[in-house]
Amino acid sequence: TGFVFPLLTLSLLFWVSAGLLMGWKARWMPDFLRWYQHLTEWAMTDVYLIGVFITIIKMHHMAEIHYDVGFFCFIGLVITTVAAQASIDKGLFWQQLEGDREDPGEKTIFPVPASAQTGREARLVLCHTCHKTMPVSEQALEKNPKCPRCGESMHQRKHNSIGRSWALVITAAILTLPANLLPIMEVEYFGQPEASTIMDGIIYFFQEGSYGIGAIILTASILVPLFKIFGMGLILLSIRFNWTSWLRHKSFMFRFIEFVGRWSMLDIFVIALLCALVQFGYLSTINVAPAAFYFTGVVLSTMFAAISFDRRLLWDTVTTSTSQDFIHGTTCTS
Repeated sequence: TGFVFPLLTLSLLFWVSAGLLMGWKARWMPDFLRWYQHLTEWAMTDVYLIGVFITIIKMHHMAEIHYDVGFFCFIGLVITTVAAQASIDKGLFWQQLEGDREDPGEKTIFPVPASAQTGREARLVLCHTCHKTMPVSEQALEKNPKCPRCGESMHQRKHNSIGRSWALVITAAILTLPANLLPIMEVEYFGQPEASTIMDGIIYFFQEGSYGIGAIILTASILVPLFKIFGMGLILLSIRFNWTSWLRHKSFMFRFIEFVGRWSMLDIFVIALLCALVQFGYLSTINVAPAAFYFTGVVLSTMFAAISFDRRLLWDTVTTSTSQDFIHGTTCTS
């Protein structure tokens, strides 16, 4: 996540951009762009860089730190990766790969039956990767059709989305207890081991006066995972019991959960860096403790829960006549 995935995403983006610039029509270009989109979430150079800064602050009393060329090159890599992700217009890329030179804002209009109130009723299917909308019959959906533009499997709703999301959320909730109660790191000073939990690390930074760093770790390691678990649980319960109020806010909450999910890896990166750097033999050594594995499980479970969830399920119970009332947090009875 700190080197391989960023290198892959930049390489894929480079070849796709170069191909479009040179006018290539190679078959591998849609595959490269599709894989770029899938891997972007796992290229965590920005999270890793924050972890490096926190590690430097935590090590300043253990050793004298000098910054070499590689450190500044890595900062350049982070800036380049973030800038590339922010500047790419995926819709325009997909249209150019498809050979469509029309304005990206234009939408293709399909004939829709008068009785259809939703895209699902109109038999329209949206590709999750390139966002191409197509009319697909039920018979065609049973054959697991592929998107003609990017090659991704097309479906009206993700298969078994609710079941997989529930399983992952429950797994994350179970792992949260040992992740926070057990030691996450073990420090040996002159042969004397001293274990510390996530909260111990947060308290350490506050006691040292590094309130900003302590707040970042508190947010990324405790508040964000709990928010993701409770947020996903609320969304899944809303679907289970047809709670149709505040759907707009729940949809925004899910997008926020998707956005912040990767930042929970911050504590794992810090521990990995400390374990790699602080190996001074009898003088001082830092080792991984059991909670690190549980915490990694929490982060991955919540991230995969968000990936598995189909946000359109939130809106499946909304009808055209009452959608505005539901969006604003009220229900309509008749």
